[in-house]
Amino acid sequence: MTRFAVIGAGTIGTVHARNISAHPDLTLLYAIDQHFDRAARLAAETGAIADSSPVAALGDSRVDAVIVASSTSSHEEHVLACARARKPFICEKPVSDNLPGAVACVEAAARTGVVAAMGLNRRLDADMRELSKRIRGGEIGAVESVHVVSRSASPPAPESVPFSGGMLREKGAHFYDLAGWFADSEPVEVYATGGCLIDPRLGDFGDVDTAALVVRFESGALATFQFGRRTAYGQDELVEVFGAEGMLTAGRKRAGTVEHFRGPGVTGSGIVADTYSQFAASYVAELEVFARAVAGEGPVHATLADGLRAQAIAEAALLSMDEGRAISLERVW
Repeated sequence: MTRFAVIGAGTIGTVHARNISAHPDLTLLYAIDQHFDRAARLAAETGAIADSSPVAALGDSRVDAVIVASSTSSHEEHVLACARARKPFICEKPVSDNLPGAVACVEAAARTGVVAAMGLNRRLDADMRELSKRIRGGEIGAVESVHVVSRSASPPAPESVPFSGGMLREKGAHFYDLAGWFADSEPVEVYATGGCLIDPRLGDFGDVDTAALVVRFESGALATFQFGRRTAYGQDELVEVFGAEGMLTAGRKRAGTVEHFRGPGVTGSGIVADTYSQFAASYVAELEVFARAVAGEGPVHATLADGLRAQAIAEAALLSMDEGRAISLERVW
């Protein structure tokens, strides 16, 4: 039985807390949020102890592991606290809201030797794992390009941007990681452009809601990314991996299989409504893989260094948008 504390009672913290409390081999001991009322609501639902600070949980010998699901602006503080307390942890992406902070987090975890993982749960999605397996099995030959589409069903409140890190950091991390995983190569250069076409208020907080990026890898492979904050038709995600001998694709999961044929038109069930529905199983798998790693029974699914690599791409993309040019990546991971 692995006993957890969850820091952050927002959307993703609640997902983790509910998954832990529902799992037969996991227990939630603490639900923590700086807004005590949010922690109290989540604790009442899951049977955990509510707290507004992680201090007690990090000092409690019963706590085997921690989920850092606080706002991005607090990740660095909480990761460093976990490392000091030598508590194994999963950190939701990105590692920090700035690159030097992310580097400091990776270094602190390495110094203490604590088991540390990144919340890059898409690596554990059944379709993404199947893509990886078949690419590595040589089904499409050498990877030449990766194309990713990720458009969220609806935009966030602009006021949340200072706490989330913005679209290229928060949304993008999953997909930079997947592209490198599929290409099996390190990123070397990024070009990005974007703007506010959906909600101009996001620009007031330094964010964009529509963006296109190109990442070049050491192998010569290219990855292209199209990001958007609003579809009005569901969570739109697509991955294409093109190789010398073929192509593999995954994504755009249907909400159902019923189709209505009438006259010249065909009406289907549409695609899934949100990312948490689409990747629900991968969040549970992430906890299970991490619990085994804490018990010394295997590696984590994604390391802090993987998270740092993704963040280095995000920071270079932001600089590229500002300066209108391609940015070479410094290999800090």
